[in-house]
Amino acid sequence: MDRASTLIILVCLGALCMMGSWAADVPGSGAQGIAGISATEQALRVEMACPGRDVRLLELRPYDRFDPAADARYPVAWEGKVGDAPVQIPRFDRQRDRLYSKFQAVDNATGAAIGPAHYVDDLSALPAWDFEMPWPESKKGVTCPVDLDDLVTLGVKYTDTNVMLRGVLDLDSENPEETWEVDGQRFGINLGYIRHFDAQIKQMNDAGINVTLILLNGVPTQPDPKNPFIHPKTDLAHAPNHLGSFNLTDEAGLRCYRAVVEYLAHRYSDPSGEHGWVSGYVVGNELQSHWYWHNTGRVSLEDLAREYTTQLRVAWLAVRRYHEHVRVYASMEHHWTMRFDPDPMKSVPGRDLLEGINAFAKTEGDFPWHLAFHPYPENLGNPRFWEDKTAVFGLDSPRITFKNLEVMPAVLEQERFLYHGVRRRIILSEQGLHCPGGPDGEKIQAAAYALAYYKVSRMPEIDAFILHRHVDHRAEGGLHLGLWSCKQDGPDPCAPDKARMIHDVFRLADTEEWEAAFEFAKPIIGIEDWAEADPREDAIPEDSGISREAKVENCLDWRTTWERDADGRLYPTVFQHPPGEGDPVGKATYTVELPQSREGHRIALQFGVQLTSESDDGVRFAVLVDGVEAWSETQTQTRQSTHHQVDLSAHAGKTIRLTLEVDRLENASHDWSTWLRPVVLYVPEAQP
Repeated sequence: MDRASTLIILVCLGALCMMGSWAADVPGSGAQGIAGISATEQALRVEMACPGRDVRLLELRPYDRFDPAADARYPVAWEGKVGDAPVQIPRFDRQRDRLYSKFQAVDNATGAAIGPAHYVDDLSALPAWDFEMPWPESKKGVTCPVDLDDLVTLGVKYTDTNVMLRGVLDLDSENPEETWEVDGQRFGINLGYIRHFDAQIKQMNDAGINVTLILLNGVPTQPDPKNPFIHPKTDLAHAPNHLGSFNLTDEAGLRCYRAVVEYLAHRYSDPSGEHGWVSGYVVGNELQSHWYWHNTGRVSLEDLAREYTTQLRVAWLAVRRYHEHVRVYASMEHHWTMRFDPDPMKSVPGRDLLEGINAFAKTEGDFPWHLAFHPYPENLGNPRFWEDKTAVFGLDSPRITFKNLEVMPAVLEQERFLYHGVRRRIILSEQGLHCPGGPDGEKIQAAAYALAYYKVSRMPEIDAFILHRHVDHRAEGGLHLGLWSCKQDGPDPCAPDKARMIHDVFRLADTEEWEAAFEFAKPIIGIEDWAEADPREDAIPEDSGISREAKVENCLDWRTTWERDADGRLYPTVFQHPPGEGDPVGKATYTVELPQSREGHRIALQFGVQLTSESDDGVRFAVLVDGVEAWSETQTQTRQSTHHQVDLSAHAGKTIRLTLEVDRLENASHDWSTWLRPVVLYVPEAQP
């Protein structure tokens, strides 16, 4: 499955993603209902897209889902005939701020909803600080910093740190040292906890280091009615890492969440910089593996995406009201079209979750969320990510690791992910490279960092590469991820012991000496020139907006899966079993809109075919274009893949029916027929 370096994939067949399904599950904002809501200090201005209709606007809280049969329980914010001018409603209902509410347009005559509910999505008229947060040119960062002097020596420019929501609020003291007000309710602030962050953030800023906070919700193992942060569906007894989803399911939980985020955003956006500045907030941790890091019990993909998008949105509203440029990030790890846990209610593919977040955000009023990504190697114990088998160059890759990291920016540059035409930003907020045992362990770890940093430095969409971690931790499951080893005795589990080879490579990574410092890594990685490691932006699939759904006829089985090719790598695969009775031919037909021709290129269908079981008499594979056979081959041997191209150039600019056929011949027993990554692409013409 080798590809020319200049190919551009246009169409990935096989319906491996959920891009089409979200449109069915989530109503689009469309041309009806609410088109947008802007906020001022005292009012909300609602742009309506249903002129002339007699409408009432109902106010819903973030935890509400509109039920037309019970709309009497929702307050009416406005009622009347929609004209050309925006509808204006008071921002405050007594002391309660409607900035965090969503609004549903309802037809007064029928009681039916007009479009989806909509949040405030324009805060540009609110007074907020607008000074630029410091964004260093270098992308180098580390997590869990231990020694500031060493950070300065290393040239560290980014770090992040965890904040436990429950630790910020003092819910027990009658006279707390400081309070924060939300909707007229005053919450005590745990200044002992906050001063710990003040010292760290200010110290880092003064050393030229940008700081991001990671919002987490630590949960107990037993129910605690006095803890409003606990999500009611969190499985407290079984949450593996004692981290739960944020509770925005009721007013108490919503106000506590707001209190924490608003307080932090106000304190660490103050232009005086008295306590330091924070440039962004990561909401939760590694959401694909929600059971482990953001426990909401066993939850469906749709419910997870819906709730998490609300958590992101409320955080953005809380942050944006104080500073224009501070960012809010969704947190994701390296599983992309595969998932960490076989139970679909415990983990989900990253691509499906990202599609869901994007769909829900745009449906209810788009806002500028960004991405905090963790491209760990596929095996955390093996830093040689360039050997990763499940990281391939395509939007359908099972994982996104450092090997194929350029896939992530390619995802976010697709039009449907843009925010007002602008691509969302990426930080790599946590990813480590293990130092394996043996005499070459340090050299392998250092080479892995050299390659990872080289790639990241050439991806302008990525702002920061925050390596996990500064110093090893004795309780990190046997992983040695630090720039330093740690002492194996004493009370401090991450007391630095010896600097590893990666320490010096890290120090020089963003200097003029980088190439000499990285030279040792070339033979380890298997390259002769660093240009060979440049991000392969021209080999990443484009989204052309065409259907990936197939019309399947007469197949005993048809599904998308993954299979290994002769090179040992996993590839997205269409599994197609011919019928056992009657007509021997099974078909899967795709409707494909081909692009216009391109000078110096052909348009081709590229694919491999393979039998993955010992068929009795083999299978005949065929490709048809508009019902006319364009290619065929009979296979009888197991796991003997062959690779082919079918020239489609004659159909450039047209919509065609592309059919994949399998014929059982005389016997369908074990006819496990697979099409290895069928794609339509531009292929350079052979040079004379």
